[in-house]
Amino acid sequence: MKKKIFKLLTILLILLISYITFSFNESNAETVKTMKIVIDPGHGGHETGAINYSDGIMEKDINLKTARYLRDYLQDYYGVQIIMTHDGLDSNTEMSIVDRGMVARNNNADLLLCLHYNSAPTGNSWNGAEVYVTANKSCYKYNQESTEIGNLILRNLSNLGLYNRGVKTRLCQDTGPKWEYSDGTKADYYGIIRYAIKGNAEDRGLDITSGAGITSILIEHCFISGSDVQFINTDAKLQKLAQADGQAIVEHYGLKLKKDVVAELILDKTSVDMIVGDKTKIDYTINPSTAVNKKINWKVSNNKVATVDSNGNITAVGEGTATITATADGNDKVSSKIEVTVIDPYVTIQNGEKASMIEGSKMQLFTGTGVLDSKVTFKSSDENILKVDSNGLVTGIKEGTAKITANYEEYKKTDSIEITVTKLNEDETIKIENYKETNGVISNFTRETNETDFAKHIEVTGNLKVKVNTENFVGSGTKAQVYRGDKCLQTFICKLYGDVNGDGKISAVDYMYIMNKIMDVKEITGDIEKDVADINSDKKISAVDYMYIMNDIMDVKKLETR
Repeated sequence: MKKKIFKLLTILLILLISYITFSFNESNAETVKTMKIVIDPGHGGHETGAINYSDGIMEKDINLKTARYLRDYLQDYYGVQIIMTHDGLDSNTEMSIVDRGMVARNNNADLLLCLHYNSAPTGNSWNGAEVYVTANKSCYKYNQESTEIGNLILRNLSNLGLYNRGVKTRLCQDTGPKWEYSDGTKADYYGIIRYAIKGNAEDRGLDITSGAGITSILIEHCFISGSDVQFINTDAKLQKLAQADGQAIVEHYGLKLKKDVVAELILDKTSVDMIVGDKTKIDYTINPSTAVNKKINWKVSNNKVATVDSNGNITAVGEGTATITATADGNDKVSSKIEVTVIDPYVTIQNGEKASMIEGSKMQLFTGTGVLDSKVTFKSSDENILKVDSNGLVTGIKEGTAKITANYEEYKKTDSIEITVTKLNEDETIKIENYKETNGVISNFTRETNETDFAKHIEVTGNLKVKVNTENFVGSGTKAQVYRGDKCLQTFICKLYGDVNGDGKISAVDYMYIMNKIMDVKEITGDIEKDVADINSDKKISAVDYMYIMNDIMDVKKLETR
């Protein structure tokens, strides 16, 4: 029972690690932070605001028009999201000050702009623009930042001919917690500023020193009557006032027009398979094409596998996998990645540069194609000694030495292996009992078999002897070799289904090999390793295979030897 509990905990730990790995890979995608700007057209509905009866101008109408012009202006800039507290209210409705301020709070806005036009007592000749900000200085984003933005707005408005009345603050005259902030300072008079900072509360509200409040600015563009009417009596003039506001926002935050900024970087490949020494160029597309700075910065995760230059030229340096990231110089939040897998193609029989086989026997050639789907053709230098078919199956015809050449057509690369065929003497025999031998591959032995017990199943006579090259258990990839003196006559390769790492056992390590392959974390590249990982023999490595191993580890259903 304790053993099963331990195994169950092991599986749960593996699943947790797998989930974390998966989550990390999924969250690795680049994201662009959006700047949220809330625009509040003052008044609206049955709340008209100030009225200029002589010119037929109602504040709620020009507030809304200015807000729409400002929205349209700022939406041309990259990474900006505009949120309107309203886009016109029914004449029978209203929107409370609290609700307006909470639109900014609930959207976690970067900036709240309250748009208004001023009124003056009858007969008064006041004129000019003024801006109201919070008096609270507990964070830079409150009084200091809003004042900086306010001064930029007033500068732009004065450039249009308006008198600059300055950036101002106004505090509540009432007393009690409702009219204070959490740091004990007096709250602001204007409700939309107050609620955008403290939140919807009848007491001191949220801790504003944490910076949770919103940078808020109330703009009184000019007076709705008197000499300032000349600035608001046409839609074109209202649009200029909105642009003056927008230009100040653009300047303060360093915003860039969408047409000038790289918003998307598309590589022509998401993955590439290469051989050592190979070169390839990655082409890319930049959107929009009008982007001013088209420079791309390239970075490689492992320069022992591949290198990349400033033009996207990749050189395969050594075997392995690397990630190459291309990042837009003008917008370092926009990037694209390509996975590079590099191999060094080879051809071998049982993992040796030279090999031997018994006359009349068959051996399967293993090619280092790794994860590449590369066509390989084979040729024998002497078909009287060796024959090889299209799948790399070699037959020893008679005594002698010949060479098998593998041609990797796609990569214009060849490799070869020299094989010596030896004829057994009349008193020499090789017989494998209980185990299965096919084309030089031995399988159907049990897990955790030591070399001594394994060798007992390979019976030899005459001057032959058997060597098994493992210090622990016989597993996938273990060699069993038959010698005559110091000359190796035949090499058998071992294969244990489910034993991906070759330690002669089936454990959580093998589970992780398969999991990493499925999740594209790390490939299983060896021919033997890929074969034993495909436990259900459906020619692919999938979740079905790791479920077989999971069931084995948890003693639900043991893998059968085959």
